Amino acid sequence: MNLNTNSIFNGFFDNLRTKSHSETILQYYKDSTLIALSKGEFLKSVICMNKAITDLGISKNDRVGIVSENRIEFLIADMATNSTGIINVPTFPNFTPDQQKYIFNDCDAKIIIVSNKLQLNNILSVRNELEHLKYIITMDEGLEDIENNILSMSNLIESVEKKYNFESIKSEFISSTHKVEIDDILTLIYTSGTTGNPKGVMLTNRNVLTNVNSIWDTGIKNATDEFLSFLPMCHAYERTVIYTFLITGGVVTIAQSIESLSSNLNEVKPRIITAVPKLLETVKSRIINSLKNEKESKRNLVFKALDLSHKYVDSGKIPIKDKLKLKVYDKLIFSKMRERLGGRLKHIVSGGSALNPEIHKFFHSIGLTVIQGYGLTECSPVVSANTPFNLEIGTVGPPVSNVEVKIDTTGEILVRGDSVMKGYWHDDIATKRCIDDNNWFHTGDIGEFTNKGSLKITGRIKSIIVTSGGKNISPSPIEDMIRMSEYVDQIAIFGENKDYLTAIVSPNFELLNNVANELNIDFESNYDLVRNKEINSLMMKEINNHQSTLAKYERVRKITIVPNSFSVETGELTPKMSMKTNVIFEKYKSEIEGMYK
Repeated sequence: MNLNTNSIFNGFFDNLRTKSHSETILQYYKDSTLIALSKGEFLKSVICMNKAITDLGISKNDRVGIVSENRIEFLIADMATNSTGIINVPTFPNFTPDQQKYIFNDCDAKIIIVSNKLQLNNILSVRNELEHLKYIITMDEGLEDIENNILSMSNLIESVEKKYNFESIKSEFISSTHKVEIDDILTLIYTSGTTGNPKGVMLTNRNVLTNVNSIWDTGIKNATDEFLSFLPMCHAYERTVIYTFLITGGVVTIAQSIESLSSNLNEVKPRIITAVPKLLETVKSRIINSLKNEKESKRNLVFKALDLSHKYVDSGKIPIKDKLKLKVYDKLIFSKMRERLGGRLKHIVSGGSALNPEIHKFFHSIGLTVIQGYGLTECSPVVSANTPFNLEIGTVGPPVSNVEVKIDTTGEILVRGDSVMKGYWHDDIATKRCIDDNNWFHTGDIGEFTNKGSLKITGRIKSIIVTSGGKNISPSPIEDMIRMSEYVDQIAIFGENKDYLTAIVSPNFELLNNVANELNIDFESNYDLVRNKEINSLMMKEINNHQSTLAKYERVRKITIVPNSFSVETGELTPKMSMKTNVIFEKYKSEIEGMYK
């Protein structure tokens, strides 16, 4: 598909012109009821919201913040702004007020659109320090305060419908969309800030349209697929996938929440979902753990079926007798596992971090195709991806169309193409650090190409540990390997300038509680649990089991189990669920040093 258009919105509008306006394009939940929104209804809401914002004095290139969980109003606000060249700035709703203040002052936001009372109060707590803010618009009703310029999104749309002739404002709106140029900034997406303050990534219409083209070229989706969206829309990954559906066809359903995902999957029965590796690890763990309550004969049959299917994941040559067995196993066992995810899934697209090959193989064993890809916000975001026709487990696939990838002499992955960002907002120095004179973007990731041309991520430059013995160790693959243990929720490895590696471990407390009860261990809190010698011995044994194939210098020698889960709220994780290793190091500095005494 060659998207010959000037903007993301006009790509959607071109799709609209070739299809009926009454066709459903979006679905969302309201009070647990699934509501369908037609193309015409969505377009009308976008046009009216755009008119309301422009009536408030907002024009092309002004910045409008969006602080919201996934909901239909997010997409209306997104399209209502970017359609006429207003730059929207979505942020994670779990950012602190100070983080929101930094971002919205950095981009000089004139309006901030918030989802609910909590987000409104967060912005109000720093409002006096937001230098350019004129209005706050709330998605939830009943929060408006006209005197303080707090307005309701639904009231704004309704007032436009009453005040203006729709055909007249539609004509004015369409005219404005044609004034948007392909190299105009579409959105500012601020990086998670694992080190230092977040930086605003400037993504243009050309950047994102190029990536939409690349995603279409992979053959992962067709023009009628249904997509269930539950990853954060404020991130480039999910939003670019949604744009791909809005432009190339299909239906996008917005899940109620991550907690409701299971029921939503079974109600919507999508063909495609996006996921992060942690979710896939959890799904696998729940499927396997559910077998513990089954009779031993059934349990043995399931594991026998999994072993046989797993055996042929990497090979297309299956003997006839095993083909027949697998066909029976699929009907009796694997189909029931797939039903837990709706029963109609064609592809699960995994990104955000590395997917353990064993998890990847498990899903293929039960008949679910997992497409692992690699990308960065700065690349709009997809750089490479396995495809249904070119799938190499353990890799992130070949570079997508319209993107050049090379490995430099240090092993760093470099990317060039029209999907690479315009630069960092108001930060030419940071831009020049990562985009060289030949337009290669330096990702900071280390990788290599396989013989089949697939990209394999082997580490990250900034996280490389150099031991006192001079060994260079990338902790990420080791952490991924150890997290395969059902006892380990998160693990951060350390050892810079030390004789050996140590780790801070956040365990699976639900499982540890069950084990402690089985072993008659007395405990009143997580603190008691993680200090228990038997529990520590069990955890170390588990870790050793999962790192047994590593060289001795790559193995974790000592661990400290912490009495709390890593989270965004407590600072150990970014909103993308990436670990902030520097924060973990500072938080547990004394424990880490203690492991070397």
